[in-house]
Amino acid sequence: MMLRLVLLFLVLHASAVMSAEQASKRVIVIAHRGAHHEAPENSLAAIRKAAEIGCDYVEVDVRTTRDNQLVLMHDGTVDRTTNGEGRVADKTLAEIRELSFGTDWPSERVPTFDEALEACQGKLKVYIDHKDASPADVLAAVEKHKMLKEVVVYGSVEELREYKSLNPAVWIMPPHPGSAEEIDKLVTDLKPETLDGNILEWTVEQTKAAHEAGAQVWVDNPGIFDTEAGVLRAIELEVDAIQTDNPARLIELLRSHKLR
Repeated sequence: MMLRLVLLFLVLHASAVMSAEQASKRVIVIAHRGAHHEAPENSLAAIRKAAEIGCDYVEVDVRTTRDNQLVLMHDGTVDRTTNGEGRVADKTLAEIRELSFGTDWPSERVPTFDEALEACQGKLKVYIDHKDASPADVLAAVEKHKMLKEVVVYGSVEELREYKSLNPAVWIMPPHPGSAEEIDKLVTDLKPETLDGNILEWTVEQTKAAHEAGAQVWVDNPGIFDTEAGVLRAIELEVDAIQTDNPARLIELLRSHKLR
């Protein structure tokens, strides 16, 4: 009888500890290209809305104009998101400044990376998706705004090596490398602070391997996380951050599971 009581106590204690650990974990929310259901993607309006919603990070895509200015634009051309056409790399900043995000946002202009950093200061951290830019130029802008501790850079392994060589303190995030063994090898070699990847690529074994190697796991497959099932999968994987196209809904779901 006494043995049964002891075992029951241990089970209840373990459950209480697990619940406390779950409650204390806060999943980071990243607004993919800003809160772009509320405003044009990669715009200052979308960044401001992401801050208003309560996101932790905003993801932005950085490209270089013909006159070597850094601007926010996901695609290589301006065709999809503005009233203009042509490659970002073929246009000067002045030419890009003449464009708008269409008839619904006639006064909203494509922001420079500097303007985006200014909009985020004290409100949001910045997830930089390295598209087409000099790592030295990106870091110079970040350091000018004294935001080195407020950014993480996503890119290829080769690009991220260059970032680390320029400033070892910058946080970097390479794509999901594969198996648990490959994760351990990459983290040991590159020393990234976090790893990226589609949630469908990750297994519990792999997230455990990343954490044991000293890296966080930030997942992105935005649509899947706008559902209860997506959040439950993220909890099961014990990810550290989720990138989403619907940050308000994701925050609501995470709060319902005491993860915000």
